[in-house]
Amino acid sequence: MSKSNIVLTGFMGSGKTTVGKMLAKRLDYEFVDTDELIEIRSGTSIPAIFRDKGEDAFRDMEREIARELAGRSGVVISTGGRMMLDPENARMLSQHGRVFCLVATPEEILERVRRDADHQRPLLDVANPIERIVELLDQRRDGYGRFTQWQTSDKTPEDVTRNLIGAVAANPDIRVSIDAPSERYEFIVGGGLLPYITHLANIGGPVAIITDDHIHALYSQSCGPVDTVVTVAPGSRHKTLATVQTICEQLVDAGIDRNGTVIGLGGSVINGLAGFAAAIYMRGIDCVQCPTSLLAMVDTSIGGKSGINLPQGKNLIGAFKHPRAVIVDVATLQSLSPREFACGMAEVIKHALIADHELLRQIETDGWILRADGSGPSPADLQALVARAIQVKINIVQQDPFDRGRRQVLNLGHTFAHAIEQVSGHRIRHGEAVALGLVAAANLSARLGHCASELQQRIEAVLDATQLPRRLPRQLDPNQLLQVMRHDKKNKAGRMRLVLPRGVGDVFVADDVDPAAITDALRSISE
Repeated sequence: MSKSNIVLTGFMGSGKTTVGKMLAKRLDYEFVDTDELIEIRSGTSIPAIFRDKGEDAFRDMEREIARELAGRSGVVISTGGRMMLDPENARMLSQHGRVFCLVATPEEILERVRRDADHQRPLLDVANPIERIVELLDQRRDGYGRFTQWQTSDKTPEDVTRNLIGAVAANPDIRVSIDAPSERYEFIVGGGLLPYITHLANIGGPVAIITDDHIHALYSQSCGPVDTVVTVAPGSRHKTLATVQTICEQLVDAGIDRNGTVIGLGGSVINGLAGFAAAIYMRGIDCVQCPTSLLAMVDTSIGGKSGINLPQGKNLIGAFKHPRAVIVDVATLQSLSPREFACGMAEVIKHALIADHELLRQIETDGWILRADGSGPSPADLQALVARAIQVKINIVQQDPFDRGRRQVLNLGHTFAHAIEQVSGHRIRHGEAVALGLVAAANLSARLGHCASELQQRIEAVLDATQLPRRLPRQLDPNQLLQVMRHDKKNKAGRMRLVLPRGVGDVFVADDVDPAAITDALRSISE
């Protein structure tokens, strides 16, 4: 583990000192609280410094401390609430350290401050402290937003510390090269990478983030210097031509020219929208994919496919647009719900079934569940999982970059899945539909004599262990699902093409499958 410093910033009461001390003890680092150090060296309290010498004198002391600590290593630094809002302090401490901004709700902040009887908080000595906290957080939003946000509300200090250790331990330089037909780019996996996107991707020219309203609130302020942020409504129903037109219009209004770069910050929907917009805007500009969901990290951000939906089906309009880089910050996975995390695991399981026996055994053996309290796999474990899962897809994509042969095996379970999504009105999410599609594919394959029935049992067991569904809701009519499958874009000359497994690591494309066998398979896996 690197001995570079760890810097904790954020508002008062966000947990910097408590977590910082735990972090330092676990890592065998030195701990420094900059406010306490200033009080020790000045021989007086911070409120007294403000009263007797003024704020400018206190800020000078902070800059002196920042300069000193920037020259040291192996230190966990808990900074004063405004210290890292000074660009010079931020520059000095960021050069030799990883910076995390701890955040909490105003209510949680007030409760923690009131429990801390050892420190005076004159800023909150007002009639309505919650209102004051909200006001101050709003004033500091842009400054704090330059750093990786780390939620501490509803989490114990031990949980926050454990997750931070995972992020620090996660190697920020796991890089996998991808050879596209016209260029080579890198897939970079690490923890706390968002503030360094433009540096890691070597971006020049104007930069626009494309994201949705939910991710915008969480992470768009953490991505370093950008020229504009374009937000869209979340959800696959907005993955349309109308949304793409709105995005392009906003890029024009923001002055993004042909030297510009689009950063797709979000899940699979945003990956598709950002890639497609980058492919067509001014006949093509650079794109960097920055997936924030597990599903997008291990699947849709890889391979250069970008597409949008029509009422008749998914991704019927699209283009190949290989990104300049794919940058995966596994720290963003902490904001997922357990259900969203499980959806991502469906794609990991799919990759394991296609080509990685050991990955499947790892999923079967280890606990890959994100719990409602935020506990689950460490960032370091997630980093390793993502790096292994993407290798399956990268190997296949490089063999068949334009989806004309071998790459089609990546659609294992997906023809079923797309129909399930559409017929359910997207109440069943993509990852859940993929899980059901894997079961259906195994059932159909066994029904046609291509694999043993035990394969379906093994798939169902691993899905159950990762909290994914194994049975179709009874309200989904197999005949209706079949009709939707007949319009799948992978069909050829009117014949349905399905990817079926013979066993783990052995899948194939089946042409002209008997429709009656398909509906029988769907009926057999219904509730």
